[in-house]
Amino acid sequence: MFEELDILDKSKRYNFFIVRTPFQLINAYEALDYFKTDNNILIIIDNGTENNKKQLSELIDTKFWTTIMRFGDQKSSNFMNYVNLIHKIKKISVEYLFMSSGFNKMQQILIANINSEKTCFFDQGTGTILTYNYFKKNNINKLNLKKLRFLFLGLKIKINKQIDFFTMFDFEKLNKSNIYKNNYDFVKNKYNLNNKELKNEVFIIGQKLVKSKMVSQEEYFSYLNNILENYKEYNINYLMHRTEDKDYLINNNFDKKMNILDSTKPGELYFLELDYQPKYIIGNVSALLISLKYIFKDINIISYKFNNAKFLNNEGYILSYDNMKKSGIKIVNNNYSKM
Repeated sequence: MFEELDILDKSKRYNFFIVRTPFQLINAYEALDYFKTDNNILIIIDNGTENNKKQLSELIDTKFWTTIMRFGDQKSSNFMNYVNLIHKIKKISVEYLFMSSGFNKMQQILIANINSEKTCFFDQGTGTILTYNYFKKNNINKLNLKKLRFLFLGLKIKINKQIDFFTMFDFEKLNKSNIYKNNYDFVKNKYNLNNKELKNEVFIIGQKLVKSKMVSQEEYFSYLNNILENYKEYNINYLMHRTEDKDYLINNNFDKKMNILDSTKPGELYFLELDYQPKYIIGNVSALLISLKYIFKDINIISYKFNNAKFLNNEGYILSYDNMKKSGIKIVNNNYSKM
């Protein structure tokens, strides 16, 4: 595996972009455009879900990449794949290492061992906010017992380099990290937003909150009915999350109350490719709301907030709502009542 790296011209410097989701790949394109990089290597780590793989495949534009590689499967461990990848990249001259800001243990090992001149995070969602807080608190080298196994393979587990952020969030500059603002200029220019009509349409951004047990089904349905009542004079669409199963909506007759749309591409691309702009986009804590706020200046973006303990005490959600407020997104409390 990774034989493509063996035949690269060793006299050149390369830029590596490591992604796992369609949203991350969108941000990788924004990064290569913003930093004007060339000799770009794309590494996709598939997470096993077919919809995720399909959306990633449809986003690949080969003209931007010198080499494209993919690996990953939910059914088996990627431990040795990561180790082999690190040893291959260590033989190459690397200018930039770009990856998402989820900052899990495997990302930490990659960063610690790839000798890049510069390292930069791009957004992956609310995980970006949590990662920024780790850096703000100078807490990036917290010991994890699972990381110790890499020591036996001659790899480092401690990060000792500057890591910057390329982000849509309004973060303050850190002592040891530069903050570069992602305004989504690449997609704005590509899809020519200035000539699109504003229509009386409402889109609800689906999320896997019921599936992940962050809210009960009753709470979620109360939230949906609240929107349906408040915007009953509009055509209402429900854009599903890519991991969401529509059966629970259909079984409760929501397909008769709104248009349920399958997730076939990243939300940002879905709205960019519409031939109009909807008047309202409504959701909860999805990072999609923030990216859409920066891309579409004329759309009203609204976030509903669930008032239950799991929601109110979740650090990532608390930070997300703070950032949404700073971004100019209207926050509405969703007061659950039994139907």
